[in-house]
Parts: sequence; structure tokens; C-alpha cells
Amino acid sequence: MARDDDILQELREQTKWLRLLGYTALKPMLQDALKNDKHKLVYEFSNGARTSREVAALAGVGPGTVSKLWTDWLAMGICTESPQQAGRKQHLAPLSQLGIELPTSAKAAASANATGPGANGSVTDDEAKQADDE
Repeated sequence: MARDDDILQELREQTKWLRLLGYTALKPMLQDALKNDKHKLVYEFSNGARTSREVAALAGVGPGTVSKLWTDWLAMGICTESPQQAGRKQHLAPLSQLGIELPTSAKAAASANATGPGANGSVTDDEAKQADDE
């Protein structure tokens, strides 16, 4: 058992460093790829649970735009297929976790309910609607 514990500890240490290196590389890639606030919103709302139509409605773009962005982002490696739902895409990390400013409506929504469902850094549908109504 001591050997298993040593291996597990080493894997945790390596994961910590890999995460740091990954985030360091991801931030400039996202800053280049996310050309405007709408793209930032599409990326932020792409949490793996939402359809392209849901993301489009939240971000204020068409579903075709979301599909194209998802295709481009998959090729770049800045998003992945959703492990939850086939055909849906998931960001690698919420923008706020990387220190990238969210557009005002998404920021307001996230801070309005910081301890609620979007507390993991992703803005929920209800939060976005609430922010847009304010």
C-alpha cells in the first residue's frame, strides 16, 4: 500500500504542475481566439450541458455561429466534446478562472449569484436572463 500512496502522491504533484502549464498556455490562446464579447459569451456558456441553440440564445448569436465557433475551437484544442451529452461542447476552463474579463452582462449574472449554481465560474441560463433584464 505504501507504494500505491507514493504513486498517487506523485501523480497529484504532476497534475498540479501540468494544470499550471496548461492554464499559462491557454490564456493567450483564448485571448487570440475570442475576437469579441459575443465569442467570450459563447465560450463561457459552452459548459457541456447546453445545446448550440441554448448557447446561441444566451450569447445573442445564431446557432450556426456557435457551431462554427465550436468546430474552430475543437480544432484549436481550446474546447472539448462534452462528456455529459453527445454533440455538445465544453470549455476547458471558465474565463474568470483564467483572469479573462467577461462581458458586463455575464459578469453581473455571475456576481449576482456567486454562491448559486454558477458559482463554479459558469453562468447559468437563469443568471444570464436575470442580468439581461437588469
